[in-house]
Amino acid sequence: MFGGKPDNTSQTKITQSTHFNGETFENLTPTKISTRTEDSPSTWDFLEGFIFGVEGKNPSAPVPSQSLNGVLLQDGEMIWFGHSTVLMATNGLSVITDPVFYRASPLPIGGAPFELQAPITTEQLPPIDVVLISHDHYDHLDMQAVKDMAKQVKHFIVPLGIKAHLQHWGINSNKITELDWYESKTINNVNFILAPSRHFSGRGLTDRMKTLWGSWIVNAPALKVYFSGDGGYSSEFKKIGSTYGPFDLAIMENGAYDQNWAQIHMFPEQTIKASEELKASNLLPVHWGKYDLANHHWLAPIQRLSKAAKHSEVRLVTPIIGKPFTLNEKTNQTWWAD
Repeated sequence: MFGGKPDNTSQTKITQSTHFNGETFENLTPTKISTRTEDSPSTWDFLEGFIFGVEGKNPSAPVPSQSLNGVLLQDGEMIWFGHSTVLMATNGLSVITDPVFYRASPLPIGGAPFELQAPITTEQLPPIDVVLISHDHYDHLDMQAVKDMAKQVKHFIVPLGIKAHLQHWGINSNKITELDWYESKTINNVNFILAPSRHFSGRGLTDRMKTLWGSWIVNAPALKVYFSGDGGYSSEFKKIGSTYGPFDLAIMENGAYDQNWAQIHMFPEQTIKASEELKASNLLPVHWGKYDLANHHWLAPIQRLSKAAKHSEVRLVTPIIGKPFTLNEKTNQTWWAD
């Protein structure tokens, strides 16, 4: 569950990274994981709300979704599976981001996905060419999903240190590439670039920031995508947009935000700003709609984002979970309104 320790090859790459200080990895922008102040709710009040819930924290009915039914995507098609899991087909490759289908927590309480109208499981997935992992938190690196998908995945591309987790779970080393920020791997003429994000990592009590975290640039001949992973707002979005943009699609974190961790997760208005700086034509908001990971109403992220998007030229893409879509069709239906 927790993962493994880097082998000698991985450890050498880690220690040689300019982002590793000898003990931990560091963000490019000075970052506090906790931004609590004297005016913040007490720890007990916060935990009480998180554990016992606030009104509307969870949906009152199964979330709309569509079963895969053995679907095989054509180039240009995509599917959102809730949270940060997106399957896309481009240049003959099927690529999936942060495949999480089970619990988003190692604890026996909390972390269960919301009930879906049509449950989606790893068994329904088509063969996968590339899995992109942004970091090793439980809501982005799902041990059971990785094990389930192992035989049907050709290659995993991960940030430094995460290779050890996959090896520990039985994935052949030859199927794993681990990268530092701004390193890349090309498969079938599609270039996968690991870019920085403003976040942190760790699966246990003593391994915080021992592995790297990041975002992903998928640069294919007919499709250019940015996947944010997790992270707070920073000037790096503008740099990425200037260097690698414009993007056809930005898959952006939009949920599980809180003033208590304001530097490691974006608020919806910041998600819009970051998408603009990335020079993205379309924005697919993720990191919401599947798990209860913060103290806001479960619909607050998409409602706030939709309001902010009215003043932006970035086009929102909001498909139903499990339903294939393309960027050429109208996919900004407000399915959550009911």
